Amino acid sequence: MGKIISIFGAVVIAIFIVVGLYLAFRSVAALRQGYSWKEMDWNNDGATSISEFFAASDIGVRSVIVNGKKCRQFYAYKDGLPVKTDCPL
Repeated sequence: MGKIISIFGAVVIAIFIVVGLYLAFRSVAALRQGYSWKEMDWNNDGATSISEFFAASDIGVRSVIVNGKKCRQFYAYKDGLPVKTDCPL
């Protein structure tokens, strides 16, 4: 019985390590994008959630012209569709 418990404990620890490494990787990838905390508010609700922070690693930025103004458009890497567009007032 003691051997089963120690194997189970090792599996649980291994799972925590893998999850921790994954979260660390996603955090570093999101930070390397260089977006400010305010820019990472993808749904424009006024607050950046932890899920929006992690989503930043999958979002790129490009310049676009909207109504004659130069704007920054954030887009999803997976399909190129816009996530949000920031234009100067």
